[in-house]
Amino acid sequence: MQHFARPVAIADALDADRYEIHLYSPSRYFKYLANKPYSTGELKTMPGEQFLRNLSRGAPLFPASVLRGYVEEERQLIRRLSPDLVIGDLRFSLPISARLEGVPSAILMNAYWSPHALRRSIIPELPITRLIPPRWLSGVFRLAEPLVMAAHVRGINTVRQEWGLAPLPPDPRFMYVDGDYVLYPDVQGFIPVANHPPHHRYIGPCLWQVPEERPAWWEEMLADPRPKVFVSLGSSGPVRILPRLLRVLAKLPVAVVMATSGRSAPPDRRGVYVAPLLPFSKTSAAAKLVISHGGSSAFYPALAAGTPVLGVPSNADQQISAAVLVSSGAGLSLRVEEASDRRLVESIERILSDHRFSDAAVRWKNVFSATDSKALFQEFLTSAGL
Repeated sequence: MQHFARPVAIADALDADRYEIHLYSPSRYFKYLANKPYSTGELKTMPGEQFLRNLSRGAPLFPASVLRGYVEEERQLIRRLSPDLVIGDLRFSLPISARLEGVPSAILMNAYWSPHALRRSIIPELPITRLIPPRWLSGVFRLAEPLVMAAHVRGINTVRQEWGLAPLPPDPRFMYVDGDYVLYPDVQGFIPVANHPPHHRYIGPCLWQVPEERPAWWEEMLADPRPKVFVSLGSSGPVRILPRLLRVLAKLPVAVVMATSGRSAPPDRRGVYVAPLLPFSKTSAAAKLVISHGGSSAFYPALAAGTPVLGVPSNADQQISAAVLVSSGAGLSLRVEEASDRRLVESIERILSDHRFSDAAVRWKNVFSATDSKALFQEFLTSAGL
């Protein structure tokens, strides 16, 4: 969802009288684009189930066959629309298409993936880490990591070479920022990148919320005197942890609020305020703790509401993002493979009882509120001559 939400946030920030805006997305998101003051259309993408399956296995996200199809579709769109700039989020093919058509491209990518950021070598959840504790595998992973990283770039380099473009270094971080411009949807003080090149720019967290109505139980939930814990693992979090998590929370003196993001949820949800989707910022503001997958799409709106976060990460992006969260002082991280009942209780109780986590969350809330993503994005466009 965040790779749709961030482009919508910046499209919404533009003056439709000044710019001709075209936003293309998978058709499953069309319901969120009704009545927009700009043009929208369908962008064909690999099925989400296949993407999540690749993610969970540590396999390359997009095989060469998929990237070839993306390039063909993007080139047709660029020729038809004649844009002065194309912007993509997790669309590795777009810089290829834009260069072939002679149009500048901008890539949205979190700053912690920049080659200029602090390098964090963290083994993601893999089939083997579910059998062997990840800490026992860290040494082996560091030795194997160059080969693993090279495998993730092989598909895009195959397609680049087919079109006469030089290969990228065998490191996914260079693939993630392969654009004429790189836009970090982050706050510089929260995820600092030392000595980043001038074509890399921070534009703030680009927060955009799904326009969902409050459920019928909303006022009852707000009136519940117990401290509230908001559980949301999003569309890519480790949903299999939910039965254990709900079992643990049922033993604590808290009210549980849960957004399923349309995914399967445990059949036993007694006493839980549950809905498919919830207004994330407002729900976070009502809670004393947010439990998420640890990714930036969850911790930014939670911290913007002044609420600390417990991340339960699985894939590589969530692991690295959750490490940033821990460094901020506004939350903790607990790998999904290591999230036993005891460790979950310890982490939840620690955040709820130690004011340092909530104090840090409030400090970041103040920093985020002073960051104007709309103005930063407009400054970028002005510097790019648009």
